[in-house]
Amino acid sequence: MAARLFGFSIEDGEKTPPGLVSPVPPSNADANEHYVSSGFFGSYVDIEGVYKNENDLIRRYRQMALYPECDSAIEDIVNEAIVSDTNDSPVEIELSNLNASDKIKKVVREEFKYILELLDFDKKSHEIFRNWYIDGRLYYHKVIDT
Repeated sequence: MAARLFGFSIEDGEKTPPGLVSPVPPSNADANEHYVSSGFFGSYVDIEGVYKNENDLIRRYRQMALYPECDSAIEDIVNEAIVSDTNDSPVEIELSNLNASDKIKKVVREEFKYILELLDFDKKSHEIFRNWYIDGRLYYHKVIDT
């Protein structure tokens, strides 16, 4: 019996059919064009009446971050949120409340560690969090079995 987590099989018991293609089109590093506007979460108040889309807002946020006062405030927030330590990672996964076997928890922890290594999170966590804080979003595209 293959254990399944988030719709994916942990064991190699199932084979994916060849020729599967990602449903998400390729995007640039900023991924601004893939903004989905829906309901309450996709709306914003435009006091000045100059912003036509999400790209304009992100561009404005980035321009504001260039001012020294804003940059100093953003740096203070990022430094409080991301604690750098040479012996420890800034994030960890907590699985004590997960109703699964120890073997599955071990696999999840190993995969979490692997993802952190792919992102080089120990070295780039400050930059990743800063980019997320300024833009308000980060996009990562997970492609399985290309």
